[in-house]
Formats: sequence, C-alpha cells, structure tokens
Amino acid sequence: MKKLLFLKEYFLHARQVGSVIPSSGFLVRKMLPATMPWHKMNQIAELGPGTGVMTGFIDSRRHDRSHFYLFEKNAVFQNDLQLRFPHLVMFDDALQLNEVVKATGRPFDLIVSGLPFANFPEELQERLFRTIHDALAPNGAFIAFQYTLMLRKKFQAHFPACDLGYTCLNIPPAWVFRWKKSNEALNEPHFASTTILQ
Repeated sequence: MKKLLFLKEYFLHARQVGSVIPSSGFLVRKMLPATMPWHKMNQIAELGPGTGVMTGFIDSRRHDRSHFYLFEKNAVFQNDLQLRFPHLVMFDDALQLNEVVKATGRPFDLIVSGLPFANFPEELQERLFRTIHDALAPNGAFIAFQYTLMLRKKFQAHFPACDLGYTCLNIPPAWVFRWKKSNEALNEPHFASTTILQ
C-alpha cells in the first residue's frame, strides 16, 4: 500500500518526491548503522520522510528524552505520517529548521535527509545547505542519500568532513553521505568509513 501511495505521489510531484518507491531497509541501515550513538542525540530532524520508512526506524531507537521533528512538504505524506506518528511534531518546510532551533534553544545533533536535492533549483539547494549547516550542533551529523554524485562538491562547500558510502540494495541504488562540520568528527567510532559496496 505504501509503495502504491509513493508511486502515485511520484507521478504527481516527481521533482518533490524523487523516487518511484520508498527507501529500502538496506538503505536505512546504511545511513543509520548499529554504531549510531542514539543516547547522545537529543535533537533530531528528518527532512522529506515520505511514507515514514526511516521515521519508524529512528523513532524506535532514539532515547525517551530526545526530540524528533519531521519536515515534509507533500500533503498526502503529511496526513499519513500524522496518523502513524501523532506524537511527533511536523513542519512543512525544511527551511524551518532554524525556527525550531530558536524556539527550543537546541541545535540538532542529527539531521537525516531523503530530499532529492538534485531536483531542486540551485537557489533552493543553496538555501537548504546553509539552513542545515546553521541548524547543526558543532558536532552534529547530517546524513543524506542521493542517487547521483553530481552535487558532492556543493555539499562539500558547506560540510568539509565527509564519509561516503553506497548501496546497490535499493531501487534505485543510492549514495550515502555522512557530513560533519569538522574533520576531527570523522574519527568518532560511529562515523567510521562505510565506503564498502553493499
């Protein structure tokens, strides 16, 4: 049912949705491996949760005192997510990240993204990169998947520390980027290299 919903929304809003089916469990585990220090993550955001595949994974692993926010523009996905995750706060624009930071006084320890950046105009890409960078805690992580490497240099202009992974066990196969604000952060155990193909 979720796949049919996703397919329908893709044909209606291809530039916004970005794929014909939801992310696979393999991709979710590639982005969020077992070594993730969930106990240290008090403020979490997911950009473009879609049908909630990654949302459910994060929600089941974060600690009880953490705060988890969703940012979804598609109205159909919004309604579905609200029914499944009524305890989570939702916004309709990822550019509202800094509004949450200002309102709560807490930057984000983790920002996970399923947004199809390559489909967006350059001006919107730049605004999103700046917003995500500014909303991250000094040692926060920004983890995103993309179906192409064409925007890698644009990402690196804002996030100099990067770990790159790949999984072919997704339709389509996907690149996984783990970004930090500093190169020192790459030495953390949960941010170890994952460049092996899976």
